[in-house]
Amino acid sequence: MDKNKQVVSLNVFNALKSKYLSLNKKTNMLSLGFKKSRSAFKRLLRDYVILKKKYLIMRKYSTKKVNELIEKINRENYQIVLDHNRKLLKISQEFLSEIEMDNAEFAQSFYIDILFEKFLPQIDSSVNVADIEPFKFPIMIKNYQFEEEHIHPYLYFNISGKIKYDSKNKRYLYFLNAENVSASVELSYFQKTDTLITTLSVTNFNLMKAKKTIEMHKIMLIFLTCSIIEEYNKETSKHLQQIRTITTYLTAECKRLGLIKPDNYDIEEYVKDINYTSVLHDIGKVGIPNEILTKGMALTPEERKIMETHTKIGAEYIHKIIKVFLEDSSYSLYVDFLRVPYEICLYHHERWDGSGYPEGLSGDLIPLTARIVAVADTYDAIRANRSYDKSRTHEDAVNVIKSQAGKQFDPNIVEAFMNISNILSKIEY
Repeated sequence: MDKNKQVVSLNVFNALKSKYLSLNKKTNMLSLGFKKSRSAFKRLLRDYVILKKKYLIMRKYSTKKVNELIEKINRENYQIVLDHNRKLLKISQEFLSEIEMDNAEFAQSFYIDILFEKFLPQIDSSVNVADIEPFKFPIMIKNYQFEEEHIHPYLYFNISGKIKYDSKNKRYLYFLNAENVSASVELSYFQKTDTLITTLSVTNFNLMKAKKTIEMHKIMLIFLTCSIIEEYNKETSKHLQQIRTITTYLTAECKRLGLIKPDNYDIEEYVKDINYTSVLHDIGKVGIPNEILTKGMALTPEERKIMETHTKIGAEYIHKIIKVFLEDSSYSLYVDFLRVPYEICLYHHERWDGSGYPEGLSGDLIPLTARIVAVADTYDAIRANRSYDKSRTHEDAVNVIKSQAGKQFDPNIVEAFMNISNILSKIEY
């Protein structure tokens, strides 16, 4: 019995030993696995810490570079800067590359005229900063040909920006950003395009280009004439620099009020021609003795009569050119243009009440061109520092012109003048 008990006890022991050894083996394996896992975890944690440190360093410097890049893109995002006189002050090289033009070519193009005449908002003198609502603006692909039937004739840019007043230089600035959206426009174009649309697009482009060439000829003629005046009388030359700016603001307001209604003359061209040729209003002073022009005191009655002849002298200069151009039909486009400065020269000293010179015209018998320039000329004469009269304030000039409504000046033109008086106050004298 005792022997049997011993055998059973031995078997139980061996079984327990076997289980123990098995469990111990598993425990050792788990312990080894844990150690390996722990070691792996530590290694991974160490690597993570190193990588995180590198990431933070890289992010610090890369974020700076990314921000610089974003700022650079924002600064140079086809940015165009113009002033209110349509002068191009800045344009990004990226934009010029996109439209395949150089700086001078774009500055002299009709696209700037179209921007101001059709898209950009008018200046509001009551605010110094104003947003420009986005609009789509087309620029024709350079050297586009009719046979390129599968090429969209225009690049389209989504333009937006701000108008800001530059108090230092007394001017309004237009800051424009242009985003190329040609791809989205092309899809719409190809859904409805045909040969007629393409032909009209190219023809219209060529027409606008020709009009711009004619416009440049006009400007060159005026600049040449003004340079002659400047050589003759230095005082008058400064007057000419201001008169065009004042006239430009005044004609824009007259147009807005519906006062400008030309017969057989495109209104946009008519307004531009008034602005351009307003500087010729005193061209007849070239025919007046310089001692009278520069006299530092009141003129005698005889000298006054001589001075008053400058209106007829200036008109005669222009009339001679008109007669030459009428002899050649190829110059016919310039004849209507020259009639504008002819009217301005001859009639800008007429008075609304009929007491002016040289013909004593009154009311609507005085050409509108001369009525507009008469107000601009008077404002500048009061504000400028002349040899015979000291400069007066903007308020003085406004009060004089306002008091002469219905007497010296057309009341409607005076109303337009009063509407823009805040803008004129910012012109530097």
